[in-house]
Amino acid sequence: LVSMKASLMRAKLAWVAALALAYLARGKVLRNPEFTGTVPERTPLDVQSDEAQQALRYVLTEMKRLSNQYRYLRLVNVQSVSKGSANFNGTNTFLDLEFDMLKEQLSRHDIIVFRSEDAAITGMAIDEFPQVKFRQIPDPDV
Repeated sequence: LVSMKASLMRAKLAWVAALALAYLARGKVLRNPEFTGTVPERTPLDVQSDEAQQALRYVLTEMKRLSNQYRYLRLVNVQSVSKGSANFNGTNTFLDLEFDMLKEQLSRHDIIVFRSEDAAITGMAIDEFPQVKFRQIPDPDV
């Protein structure tokens, strides 16, 4: 009975540690130490605004078009949306998004949507390409 209580306590402790680690891992992206200069001002946007909704639609469409691996991609959470001026005319919309790539494979990304001076979306950039793990088909020769 004592060993069963001890193993239950270890399992609970492991669960708490895993939750704490997951919470810490979802933090904001760190500032680039090699960057010199002033960071452009960003204005927070409401997720329901037309500009944010257009950017979200564009990102979801382009991600699914980017690779067949991303065909099951689903938007789970919008952490933040903001906009700022671009280096060369136009504006940028900055998105901090969390995707479900396939069956609870969560992936959080910083995405920039580029807009021209007339507010037309011209492209996007993503911090890194999401990884998707598919079910492995057993090898019939093994």
